[in-house]
Amino acid sequence: MIRRRNAPCAKILDALSRRLTVLVIPQTQMKPWRWQCTTAFFLFMLALWSVVTVGAGVIAGRHVDYWITKADNRVMLTKMTRLAQEMDRARYALDQARSTDRQLRGLLTMAGSRDPIEAATGVGGPTLADRLSLGKLLEGGRGAELRQSEWHREIARLRRDAEGRLASFQEIAWYVGNQKSLRNATPSLWPTEGSITSLFGYRFSPMHRADGETGEFHAGLDIANAADTLVHSTADGTVRFSGWSHGYGNMVVIDHGYGVSTLYGHTSKALVKAGDRVMRGQVIAYMGTTGRSTGAHLHYEVWRQGRPVNPMSYLKVRSGPDLLGWAPSAPKARS
Repeated sequence: MIRRRNAPCAKILDALSRRLTVLVIPQTQMKPWRWQCTTAFFLFMLALWSVVTVGAGVIAGRHVDYWITKADNRVMLTKMTRLAQEMDRARYALDQARSTDRQLRGLLTMAGSRDPIEAATGVGGPTLADRLSLGKLLEGGRGAELRQSEWHREIARLRRDAEGRLASFQEIAWYVGNQKSLRNATPSLWPTEGSITSLFGYRFSPMHRADGETGEFHAGLDIANAADTLVHSTADGTVRFSGWSHGYGNMVVIDHGYGVSTLYGHTSKALVKAGDRVMRGQVIAYMGTTGRSTGAHLHYEVWRQGRPVNPMSYLKVRSGPDLLGWAPSAPKARS
């Protein structure tokens, strides 16, 4: 019974103890090389070779992953450094925009010329001199979490500053456009050429002086010249009335917005109708003597908030011998 049980083990031991011969025959004149070993030793070497190969593969794989990760980190660090430099340039551009914004507001004498970001927060954010450079931050050896927080803060700061600059420049653009519109709507252009024959204010009535009338209030400015002299709109606006009015004759009224309107009376013919949009300097009528008039002239009024005001407060006074538009050779008329 014992021999039968040990028979398989004996066979295995016998197989392992058999010798194997490895013969290498070179193609040259060298002698053949022969190597003999037992089957057990061959299997042991095969197992050892497999373990060494697998182990070396695992170790090599880890090292390859390490070197790949290290190379990726270097590439990422280079990219982040370049991005930091670009963000520094963006910060510099925003600082320049802030400086330009202040200069523009100063030149335009805008109300609240203080930096809107500073006005809202009490500080204007870090300047080029006192802010932390992202390039130095990346090279400072601090942890990734700290760098990430600094990145987020810097990006948020850039976004806030960019939005603030955009809002400020939009406000400046609105202000410039509004000022341009206001300038174009301000009746500062002379309505026609000629001689000033009557100013704004109280005067003796030219129509009833012989009747002993003491005086009357003249709500506009009279400018005399030859009949059919061109009459111009003194500012941009919309024609509110064009037609006949008692005392004014053929009359044109233009609404310029901002509570300002102008009136052009005694014209011989109007070239615009109600609802027309007119531009500053556009010809709107011809000078005449219609209505309550003693000669060819233009009666010009400026109304502000529903009340007549002195047109001379808007008109630019001419210099030289033709001061205030006086021309001795021009005909004079009174209304």
